[in-house]
Amino acid sequence: MARRNYTVAEVESLIPSLEETFTRILQLRVGLRALEKKLERAGASVEWEPVPSTARGKEARSTKAAPPPPPPSSDTDVSPEAAETSQVVHARALFRGYYEALSEGLEEIRAMGGDVKDLDLGLVDFPGRRGSDDILLCWRLGEKRIEYWHTVEGGFANRRRLDERIPRTPSRAD
Repeated sequence: MARRNYTVAEVESLIPSLEETFTRILQLRVGLRALEKKLERAGASVEWEPVPSTARGKEARSTKAAPPPPPPSSDTDVSPEAAETSQVVHARALFRGYYEALSEGLEEIRAMGGDVKDLDLGLVDFPGRRGSDDILLCWRLGEKRIEYWHTVEGGFANRRRLDERIPRTPSRAD
């Protein structure tokens, strides 16, 4: 599949959507971490699974707990263990829902053409060109414009300011 390259203007037009989506993702991460602590306090183990992205800071976890105790003999005979199990079941369901919503947010960014590189920093790269070289246009949550790029191998630590060799707008041939 051919690589789609973006211009600075194309990525900048996506920034409002990126900000909205990334803000939602970060809020979901806060919820996931709170639920993780709640599940661990209740004795349910929480194991992280990779986020369906190249993003660092793997934030997806599965929850596993011992099988619930047998149900009480009547509705009025609810043991503390059974009530706790109900809380664990509820927390697990919320956790799965938050995880699915976070995954959908990451997929929205991928559908825009971005590649989430770091959830903690809010980093997203978009493929672009600098002359005849493949590069990545680099956006960080909070930046209102695209001002940086780096080589495909370089990463965030090697960000450089945009220069005249990076197209700002699509060419007539595009």
